[in-house]
Amino acid sequence: MTVGGSTYEPGLDELQAVLEEVKRLGGLTTEQLGSCDTAMVMRYLRARNGHVRKAASMLHATLKWRAEFGVGTLTVGEFDENQLSSGRMYIAGNDPAGHSILVTRKRSDAVKEGENAAYLRFLVFTLETAVRAMKNGQDKWVWLMDMQGYSRANSPPLSVSMATLRILADHFPERLHLCFFIDAPGIFSFLFNALWPFIDHVTRQKIVFVHSKDYAKQIETVAMAGADEALREEKFRAVARPEDPDAFCNYLRWYCKPYNEESYRALLDNVGWR
Repeated sequence: MTVGGSTYEPGLDELQAVLEEVKRLGGLTTEQLGSCDTAMVMRYLRARNGHVRKAASMLHATLKWRAEFGVGTLTVGEFDENQLSSGRMYIAGNDPAGHSILVTRKRSDAVKEGENAAYLRFLVFTLETAVRAMKNGQDKWVWLMDMQGYSRANSPPLSVSMATLRILADHFPERLHLCFFIDAPGIFSFLFNALWPFIDHVTRQKIVFVHSKDYAKQIETVAMAGADEALREEKFRAVARPEDPDAFCNYLRWYCKPYNEESYRALLDNVGWR
């Protein structure tokens, strides 16, 4: 399996031109301008296929949005016990390449009435955690969307889904390496089809639908190891396909592993959240 993506590589002159254009657009503090490192500018240039003014406009909008949204004010303490104990959305670790593994369990991810703003802040908190947790120089995440239990009852309002898509597309460009939708029921197609026209063609190439039943033997092999972590790790290696690093079977360890709040809080602490 080969993951599609932008092959454009910006030059130093283009990077500098973006920074100069962002500064010219105005309305930003010295601190905001100083947060634009080379890697960040490169992502925005790739997202706009090397078009300097479009990349600068997009980056300028993100810097304004981060201040207005209050990204810098996010803390662990903002999120109640239900959000962190439910396992609705979390970072499960890193794959061998260093990508952060972002997991969403839809059966635990219902957006309650009046919770829209809080949900979006928790989403951004999780995305920021994914960025902090990346290793080996990686700048992308792999997203495991466990759709078991998805229903009309826990389907987010379309407005929340659109807001989520805008946040990802406009303010976290070139961050997705791969997204697996696992066991998506037929009813999900209504929401997905409504969002599809707003998903850019590069991102579309990174979305994969899989069914756990197609990996039943591998999952059973791992399950037979029980709570023995060393044996489970041995089984995971046995079912992996290192020659195809983007194959879903290589991500079974994170899909199968139950959420552990204590371990996740330790990860949040390790990446610098307070």
